[in-house]
Amino acid sequence: MARGAKWKTVLWCVGIAAVVLLLCSKSSPLFVFNDWMDANAFFTMGKSLFSGEVLYRDVFDHKGPVLHLIYGIGFLLDHTGFTGIFLLEIAALAVVLALGLRTASLLANRSLHPAWVVVPAAGIAASRAFSHGGSAEEFMLPLLAAALYGLLKTLCKKHPMSLPSVLLQGFLAGCALWLKYTVLGFYLGWVLVLTVLYLKRRMYRELAQSCGAYLAGMALATLPWGVYFGIHDALDDWFICYFYDNLFLYSGNGGGPLALIQHLWWAARDAAPVAVLAALFLVWCLIGRRYAEAGAVLVLGAGLACTSLAGGYYQYYGLIFSVFAPLGIALLAQIAERLQSRPLANAAPWLGLGTAFLFCWCLSPNKNLRGRDPDTLPQLRFARTITADPQASLLNYGTLDGGFYTATGLLPPGRYFYVSNMPLEEQWTEQNGLLEQGAVTYVAALVDDLAERFPRYHCIDQCSYDGGEGTVTWYLYQRQ
Repeated sequence: MARGAKWKTVLWCVGIAAVVLLLCSKSSPLFVFNDWMDANAFFTMGKSLFSGEVLYRDVFDHKGPVLHLIYGIGFLLDHTGFTGIFLLEIAALAVVLALGLRTASLLANRSLHPAWVVVPAAGIAASRAFSHGGSAEEFMLPLLAAALYGLLKTLCKKHPMSLPSVLLQGFLAGCALWLKYTVLGFYLGWVLVLTVLYLKRRMYRELAQSCGAYLAGMALATLPWGVYFGIHDALDDWFICYFYDNLFLYSGNGGGPLALIQHLWWAARDAAPVAVLAALFLVWCLIGRRYAEAGAVLVLGAGLACTSLAGGYYQYYGLIFSVFAPLGIALLAQIAERLQSRPLANAAPWLGLGTAFLFCWCLSPNKNLRGRDPDTLPQLRFARTITADPQASLLNYGTLDGGFYTATGLLPPGRYFYVSNMPLEEQWTEQNGLLEQGAVTYVAALVDDLAERFPRYHCIDQCSYDGGEGTVTWYLYQRQ
């Protein structure tokens, strides 16, 4: 691909990603604040990381350190909001679209117009699985898209993947491991397909070398975190929080084959446009007898489902399957090419462009939350009161991170700066202890009886609002 064509593709992908996320992500300027509790917990962890706190030892969360690093970079760009995260979301989706376009072009055996990526972009951003914006799955997609492209390229060509490419893929797999390890099934499928392919082609030496390069890449991705936690004497905290607590304490709603089937159905429902595009790809493979490509994708999808959907289920879990959405472009482009009317064929990408943006505007699950009055959000309303006090300190009590640390710019007062859905009694012990001691000046909570249990704190404000998941009322308490 010529340099000019590459820049054209980059501009298309960045522009389309920016527009669909502007309309759909609560991190965008059309939304005054991203109030999603998970995103705010990640933000607080990232902020703490870049403020000298040690992850897991000084502040607790059960997601991986790579996600917290990403949010820390977002914090550096915007200390009290999500502008930085929005820019990182655009970059992540643009990479997914660019790699998806290359993969679809590879399968179609011709260069496709970059306008086609608007179809998967809109399908991803406007789906229910996209949820609020800023999920771990969203930032995982570029890593998976790179692995998918590399595997299908090797499958379509006769020569093995170069060792530097394998090393890079191993490094990206290591990053995925330390972002959210539930995607490991995808990478196990990736290794399995590549191994079978090499054995079938009798590339025994290349297989052995590739195994070494892949593991070396994963080690390179792990080394900085091993050094970081080792220097801060926090290796135990890292492994206990990230692996033990997630595997044995994290609350789910069932498991086993029947639960997996049910969760897979829910994921297809919540990411319906993605499921349709993936189905179009499989139809295209059947029509063209591309059984190897279809089989490889099914193995990756099965591995991903087994490790990401076998336990509990949340609406945003289905977003991870968006890595397969761009593959559906191959069939759509083929249909457009075979249209008898040449003007209509040329207009197809542009018609898709307008339709996709309208799709995002009308069908995004966050559409009713655009342009809210800042005074209606407790995070921003309480922040004005809290930041007016130069000696203010704050505790988010008894629930997930409501975004008050983000809106005020304050650091949390302890390790358990929010209460997770894990059965950890120490999180309640620490939070109750802080209030018994009167260690913080302000408390944000979802309960109205805090003053009865902790008489030093009086309710000074309350605010009810609907962030897209039902109406809740937040209460602001002040130490007297």
